[in-house]
Amino acid sequence: MDWELKKRLLLKDLPNIEKPTKGKIYWVHTPSVGEFVTVRPLLEEIKKRNHKLVITYFSPRAKEFMEKQSLPDLVYPLPLPVGFLLKKFLERIKPDVFLLVESDRFPSLLRIEVEEKYIVNARLSDKSFRFLKRFAFIFKPALETFDLIICKDEETKEKFLSLGIDKKKLTVCGNLKVAGLTDGKNLNITFSKGGKIFVAGSTHHGEEEIILKAFKEVKKNIPNLILVLVPRHIERVEKEIKPLLEKEGLKYTLRSSLKEEPFKGDVLVVDTLGELKSFYKIADVAFVGGTLVPVGGHNLLEPAYFGKPTIFGPYTWKFVDLEKLLKEWGLGFPVKDERELKETLLRLLKNPPQPKGDIKKVANQILDCYLEHILI
Repeated sequence: MDWELKKRLLLKDLPNIEKPTKGKIYWVHTPSVGEFVTVRPLLEEIKKRNHKLVITYFSPRAKEFMEKQSLPDLVYPLPLPVGFLLKKFLERIKPDVFLLVESDRFPSLLRIEVEEKYIVNARLSDKSFRFLKRFAFIFKPALETFDLIICKDEETKEKFLSLGIDKKKLTVCGNLKVAGLTDGKNLNITFSKGGKIFVAGSTHHGEEEIILKAFKEVKKNIPNLILVLVPRHIERVEKEIKPLLEKEGLKYTLRSSLKEEPFKGDVLVVDTLGELKSFYKIADVAFVGGTLVPVGGHNLLEPAYFGKPTIFGPYTWKFVDLEKLLKEWGLGFPVKDERELKETLLRLLKNPPQPKGDIKKVANQILDCYLEHILI
């Protein structure tokens, strides 16, 4: 029998968790890596207050990632949704507080008997909403066993209200993804003084060609423009991206070969990991990849955190809520193709927009709101 299945079915190697002297035991269910990253700022604050953290996951890919994190006291796969298994699981970990992160896909967890229960960064897709609405007579009582459902936006709150959930059980704190944004490290790279920097981050196959052609056209109007190209998968650099740059006649340097000397050329290709935020930090304009091709996008808020105007394509279905936030802040600029990318990039470089509000302040306010409710 597979070891993961043994844990889910037999609770193999599940220890008894000792209660901390002064703190509580928090059981947090984060189905996948994405939810863990989203809720991480909250987990850090919980740990600072000497509470213990038991993290459960559903996606097998999440195991390795979560076990490398220093925050959890225990990482364990979610037991199969069988009454006696969940009961035994609770007897072993003895949680005082249960946090269900985002997910609307685990109805078996709605009736968990824990002293305090919260849904954080709550969301309801249209599909899930229709399903819950159809069976509201089952799910409404279960949802109302939670002390509070903390929604990421007003739209989500309205959906829960439509299910008949008592408004006293609902509040809106904002999207925790915003609270999880952090500053990038300072780069040891010198660019030409007065030059403009366009950072295209997390790009995918099919996007670089569009970006390079738009960049060349804009550079005719702004000769000191530099492109920092950060592909999502750096293994594509040798076989795909370098030939494209040579085809377009652009002078490029690989990040891995750039040490202390000043950057010279048209394009800096980032073939190293972990520096995307740092490059967004120094950008004049940013583009977030996975949006000009049907990937669904990446975190649209990362450049906006530094107040940078952010361009993205039409394929943003993974981050529709973040796209809405970007536009509200006056930093989101959708484009459909190479022509629109060229026109938008040129306009933003010549007339940089001013952010509508302090995004870092908003991030802190969102986190404080969650802490106020779950750290009673």
